Amino acid sequence: MTAVRPSPRFNIIRKSTKARLLKRTCRKVSTHSLNGVVSIDVSEQSNKESVDAGFCGEPFADNGELLSSLSSLLFNMKLFGLYFHREDPHQQRTDDPEWNPATTLTRSSSSWLRIYATVILILVWSNAVRLLSLFDKSDHFGAVLLMKMMVILWFSLTAIMYTAYYFASHTGKLFKVLQTLPLSPDRVRYVRRLSVTLTASMWISAVIHLSVLAYIHFTTTGEYDFTVAPLVTYIYVPEDRITIARLCGYVTYIFIFPGMLLCHAMNLVIVYVVCREYKKLKKDFRRAVGESGQFTGDLPSFRRRHQTLSRAVGKMDGFLMFSNVGGFVCHIAIIIILIYCIVFYRESTATPVSALAHIFWLSANIKGLFFSASACIMVNHTVCKRCAVLHCLRKSNRV
Repeated sequence: MTAVRPSPRFNIIRKSTKARLLKRTCRKVSTHSLNGVVSIDVSEQSNKESVDAGFCGEPFADNGELLSSLSSLLFNMKLFGLYFHREDPHQQRTDDPEWNPATTLTRSSSSWLRIYATVILILVWSNAVRLLSLFDKSDHFGAVLLMKMMVILWFSLTAIMYTAYYFASHTGKLFKVLQTLPLSPDRVRYVRRLSVTLTASMWISAVIHLSVLAYIHFTTTGEYDFTVAPLVTYIYVPEDRITIARLCGYVTYIFIFPGMLLCHAMNLVIVYVVCREYKKLKKDFRRAVGESGQFTGDLPSFRRRHQTLSRAVGKMDGFLMFSNVGGFVCHIAIIIILIYCIVFYRESTATPVSALAHIFWLSANIKGLFFSASACIMVNHTVCKRCAVLHCLRKSNRV
């Protein structure tokens, strides 16, 4: 059987293809080309820094201005174990702490804050697990059982929020968003005022709520003693020591209630900042397009600005989705339970103290639902604007 020989035309095509491949693989890189690459990288970096320093004729604040403007809110969050800054382990290996005492002091304080936040998170979850013992064999479907379900939902929500902000601090996402997101100087001043106002209002609300809880907790005749479980429910407490047991149960409210309100405040601040920056970006982009429909601005600067905000939203979504979704679901469930008790179990509000308890918990959860729903609506509105701006940027890039 004779072999089929390739045609001369095929041999010529194969040799020319082989020569081109050899030429590509054996091409030398000159020092001129390397210098060209370095110069391009440096120019791009300088352009990027110039865009970060100013955008659309308005200068940005330096990195860290947003973080310093939230100092009052972050300080209160540190008190309740909701915020700490975890140092980068790679940076710790490259830096020598002996030559920088300030860095050593900062890292030691951040380590203590992380340990403190870890202990607080363990206690919060232990408290949520402890409340599972408030159910006993004598329970039947009624107002008391529904109130027990409401208490478990409330403390489970606090554990979810503490976990979300521990995760945000441990991964560094919260610090990166607050450290790297550039804002205009007037916006930084407004965020500082907003932070102080929210912190003061949350503390006032916490003091009022804790005062009402103290009145409800210590003036009842045993209606809500199941909150000190497993005491009373599984462990007998003498009548002369029931006040001490109630005091131990009330301590959990003192620590957890303000922390939950501070989580809501930080959610609102972060979402508000990003939404305002997206709104400003969209406004500047429309101004650059003009009435004639012709784009006259610097498209790479708009694209970099949009990518900066998109990365911030991606980091935020890692921890805000737990607190916002958990708050939205748990608050709605608690409101439904309370309304059901008030409508179908009139004996649950027969005494003034029990009526005050239901009204208090209903108002507190409506307020929490307002905070969670506001953050969710603002995030959804931001995503819609983000898609619109991204579509305009892609359309302008094609043009």
